[in-house]
Amino acid sequence: MLPLTLGLLLFALLHLYPALSPGHRAHLLTRLGEQRYKGLFSLGVLVAFGLIFAGWRTIQPDPLYAPPAWGLPVAMGMLPLGVWLVCCSLGPNHVRKWLRHPQLLGFLLWALAHLLVNQEGRSLLLFGSLTLWALLNLLLIIRRDGWRSTVSQADWRADLASLMATIALLALLQLGGHQWLTGIPLLAR
Repeated sequence: MLPLTLGLLLFALLHLYPALSPGHRAHLLTRLGEQRYKGLFSLGVLVAFGLIFAGWRTIQPDPLYAPPAWGLPVAMGMLPLGVWLVCCSLGPNHVRKWLRHPQLLGFLLWALAHLLVNQEGRSLLLFGSLTLWALLNLLLIIRRDGWRSTVSQADWRADLASLMATIALLALLQLGGHQWLTGIPLLAR
């Protein structure tokens, strides 16, 4: 449980830091330079993911509660939407023109959907923590930057690229990627 918890804390702190302390982040960017800052940030995220995946695989999946009967159909609608919103975070597409942070909204939907279908303690820790992190980070970013998007001109080619990336990612997960990452096949119920 410790590696999973440490990984989640590292992931959350790394991602909350820019919203909680923009002045200190700006100072660090100036001191280190943008490339070094991004490199250290990326390294920290990779370490966090390593801890999360290692911790996940070492915890015995003991059931804590019974998921609702309606959880699976609702989750099956939320998951593709969440993946699509995450994919829409790249490029000047129409979703980014309308929404402030589609990646965090997608992540929030993804985590909530997993809470609807998983009943064991490790899932509650992982997806509950990520739900709280995404919600808190989204609120902090909106408080700091407002609701307005930074994309002024949207391009339909970027919309198509987001859709194709979503289809490819969902197919990859369905064809064994989910089991490879988590040890759990999709729809194994």
